[in-house]
Amino acid sequence: MTTSVELAVRTPPDGADPTLERGLALARRTRGLTLIAWPMPVAPASALLARPDAAVAWSARDRTLVGLGAAVELRGTGEARWREVIDGARAIAIGARLGAPEPAVRWLGGAAFVPGAADRAPWTGFGDAWFVLPRWSYAHDGARAQLVLAIDAAAAEHAARWRDGLAAIRVTLAAPAAPRPQPALRALDPGDTDAWRAQVRAVTDAIARGACAKVVLARRATVELASDVRAADVMAELDLRHADCVRALVRPPGAATLIAATPERLVRLDGDRAWCDALAGSRACGDAGDAAALLASGKDRREHDLVVRAIVDALRAAGGDVVAPEAPAVRALRHVLHLHTPITATLPARHHVLELAARLHPTPAVGGTPTAVATEWIGAHEPDPRGWYAAPIGWFDLDGNGELAVAIRSGVIDGARAHLWAGAGIVAGSDPDRELAETELKLRAMLGALGIAR
Repeated sequence: MTTSVELAVRTPPDGADPTLERGLALARRTRGLTLIAWPMPVAPASALLARPDAAVAWSARDRTLVGLGAAVELRGTGEARWREVIDGARAIAIGARLGAPEPAVRWLGGAAFVPGAADRAPWTGFGDAWFVLPRWSYAHDGARAQLVLAIDAAAAEHAARWRDGLAAIRVTLAAPAAPRPQPALRALDPGDTDAWRAQVRAVTDAIARGACAKVVLARRATVELASDVRAADVMAELDLRHADCVRALVRPPGAATLIAATPERLVRLDGDRAWCDALAGSRACGDAGDAAALLASGKDRREHDLVVRAIVDALRAAGGDVVAPEAPAVRALRHVLHLHTPITATLPARHHVLELAARLHPTPAVGGTPTAVATEWIGAHEPDPRGWYAAPIGWFDLDGNGELAVAIRSGVIDGARAHLWAGAGIVAGSDPDRELAETELKLRAMLGALGIAR
């Protein structure tokens, strides 16, 4: 809605945008943040991601969000990280809104797999949790798009910066750049696969002793390319190759760039309704009989059931009335088949989506069970820090509604180098060679976007 306050608008330059000039005048006399909105053409997230101020992106079937720059940043540390982000977001005052439809506020970001997991390279700068309210937010639902500028009274004094920024974004959206071929491969380091097989055997021995029921092991592969990788081109390739997944990008200040094409939703919250995905149990896509074989696999069904039970228990502990199918279906992706159980819950009291994330993460799909035993094993034995791999990334609004995905099928882009992660759930009966082959399949999502695999 358009604010009806009488404004003393300073004389703008010729051709200045009237909405921006009204918004700048409003922001100068308003406490808190002023949000100014414009309709924009619909464009893919990758159209804006070549900009140096691109910080975050989320692209799914029903929603695309891109954040440029930062109006406010929030960080959380240690076990209190989720609460610190929630409290920080609630403390930010929105003083005025200008535009139609009324501009929305969405925070975008994510968190580490566990506190302390992002303390070393290539995760330096990510931290335990980081969310941003972007300076410029671009959002569309496939039919309508909106650009929102968030400024306070001090920022409003830099009028020329926002005039130039608005003009540049309009030009970018009107003529998005065509993706360029990724640089040539210089080297591919798959990591120590013999050591990874030995980890699988160590976990199955621990399971046989009754120490745990499941541990999800991750391995890292490193790609060296002939020149710097453009994150915008990687996202454009992921849009083409994995449109049935959430494509996400997170780039905190001074950090490398996390990019994912993840099929796994951790939680979506809208009012009192929550949706979660149990996604565990995998097999390569091949002939028509593979789906039936996956459904008939006792090992994969046991692995999947652990995840379903953990999610159901966490939602019930939050007071939810939970509904889950008795048996999983098969979800087919480009390279992999997964057992999939969609789980819904009606909650009796108001929750924040990050509160639910704190209850749910890490599920046995990415950590193991019992959770504490599995995460302790991972921290003690995996040679590479997980950082934000297999951790929650996504968005939330002022009401605490939002959606978080699990950052699997992901990698960190740092100049000409890409660090890629893939994992496999180890349970009783797991075979080291088969689990290694499963990680190779999962790595193909990011390798393909880099132009290295099909």
